[in-house]
Amino acid sequence: MIYIISLIILVIGLILFFMVKRNYFNKHKYIRLVTYNEDMTVSVRYIKRNKFNTDKSLLINPKHVFNFNGYTSVITTYKTAESINPLDFESKYSVNDYKTAIKSKLISDTFATLKVEKFDKVMALIFLNVITLIAIVYLIYNTVEGVKI
Repeated sequence: MIYIISLIILVIGLILFFMVKRNYFNKHKYIRLVTYNEDMTVSVRYIKRNKFNTDKSLLINPKHVFNFNGYTSVITTYKTAESINPLDFESKYSVNDYKTAIKSKLISDTFATLKVEKFDKVMALIFLNVITLIAIVYLIYNTVEGVKI
């Protein structure tokens, strides 16, 4: 009997949770407001659609609204009173020129680090290890030869 009551309470709690809280099933009820702050941080707020912009303090261009993981999203900054179009970005450099510059920088840095040194430390250590191994094998051979059964 107590299991049935617990199950009923659990089902009612889950139904209330999915109806009230912001979750996968009611993303359409919220607007995601992304604000770029003065100190170079980003704050993200989820505001109910019916309570969003009730004081008309933010001008929203319908072309600047986009979908992010099911949420209707708007981007703003701390300075502006209007939304920002995330696709409206003009750069001084073309993408191809920038990629070419990065690739040439990476290639020059790679070749600069691959300079052949006059004294190769790795080969010296390998040579030292081989000499030590030969000495250990010689000592083991002498001790085995010295002990005759």
